[in-house]
Amino acid sequence: MHVRIVCPESLAFEGEAAFVALPSTDGELGVLPRHASEICTIQAGYVRVSDTEMGTASHVFAVSGGYAEITEDEVVILAERAADVSVVDHAELQAKVEGFEDQLSNLSEDDAHRAYLYNEIAWCKLLLATK
Repeated sequence: MHVRIVCPESLAFEGEAAFVALPSTDGELGVLPRHASEICTIQAGYVRVSDTEMGTASHVFAVSGGYAEITEDEVVILAERAADVSVVDHAELQAKVEGFEDQLSNLSEDDAHRAYLYNEIAWCKLLLATK
């Protein structure tokens, strides 16, 4: 089946797969070819794409949420953010987290910028959890 992971800024992945597992808001959802058509919401987590068979992961992507459309021969994931975890620079991410936490410590409790920083920290920690 054909798989695409699309973000507002880029196409994170496009290719053929034998199996896809995605983090639906109702729990992890596994998709094989000829799956029933479905649209679902996805939460922050990991999309695992297998080129050969169920139970293996050829590609792993962190996603921060969005939607997935599943048809008989295609899975399209529309994600807010997506990143291939195999190319993540852990030292750079850890430095970003520390910088965001420093910025948080300098903001007042009612500063609207706090929500942005919390989201950035959560994204970085999701990527760091793949180490």
